[in-house]
Amino acid sequence: MRTYRWVLPSCVVLLAACASAPPETAAPDPLVRVAPRPLPPAERIAAAAARHRQQAKQHAQAGDLAAAEREWHIVSLLDPGDEAARTELASTRTAIRQRTREHLQAGNTAMRGGDADRASAAMLDVLALDPENAEAMKVLRDIDRQKLARIQGGRAARVNQLHAATRPAATARTEAMESYDIDQRIEMFSAGDVSGGLQEFRAYVDANPNNLAARQRIAVTVYERGRELEANGAREPALNLYEQAVSLRGRPVPEWSARIQTLQKALSEEYYDKGMQRYRSDIVGAIRLWETSVRYDPQNRKAASKLQEARTAHEKLTRMHKDTKPR
Repeated sequence: MRTYRWVLPSCVVLLAACASAPPETAAPDPLVRVAPRPLPPAERIAAAAARHRQQAKQHAQAGDLAAAEREWHIVSLLDPGDEAARTELASTRTAIRQRTREHLQAGNTAMRGGDADRASAAMLDVLALDPENAEAMKVLRDIDRQKLARIQGGRAARVNQLHAATRPAATARTEAMESYDIDQRIEMFSAGDVSGGLQEFRAYVDANPNNLAARQRIAVTVYERGRELEANGAREPALNLYEQAVSLRGRPVPEWSARIQTLQKALSEEYYDKGMQRYRSDIVGAIRLWETSVRYDPQNRKAASKLQEARTAHEKLTRMHKDTKPR
């Protein structure tokens, strides 16, 4: 037993040392990311405003006014007290309007000079600044129509060249006269004589129902005139020309049919609203307006219901008036 006398005191000392020593802390895992403490709402808004402010300056330096205007607008919303941001927003919008006018002027000048490429580039610059600019979109549509007409004309010319060797001279003269005849009718229609032009178109189509190329030219001319009228707010005359174009062409065009249906529904709603305004003061006038609404769109249940209601009320009033007359 004397051999182990030193063991017990040593164990006691070791245990005491372990009890008094501070616990070891584990080393942080370098692969574990600690989420940053979230910023207060006010600081988050300020940080976002600063970020968009910087982006606005970068877009302005790069010459992208539309993007700069968008960023300054966001800054003004995030920080309403930022007078400098509001000033930059106003000046950027002024610059956009000025450049838009310059590009429009350049594009219209190029268009009048027959330079479609320069006109198209200028109008695309307009849309980069003002994506909803109606004038630029109209010029681009006109350029596309002209290109399509040239492509179709070129194809027709190549076909004529291929068949020129085998086509009798009399046939060539006849086709040339027919082409001149169609051109004259189109010229009269385009000059403003819509009613007379439609009569001439109809007479030609009735006499030449199988001339599909001529019918296509005539129909496109009438349809494009309808688009011009609709753009100017004359929706009912435009609808009439759309329907005439489909009839003159002789074959359905999905795009044209969809345009007609959309316009019919819009006109039906317009006449329904007019009838609602007229109903209390003029029941007969309201009936006429709702009859027109239903004629444009037979599926307009609101108009059909109001029309039936008004007719019933008018019949009752008429009978009461007859009954009260002295005999």
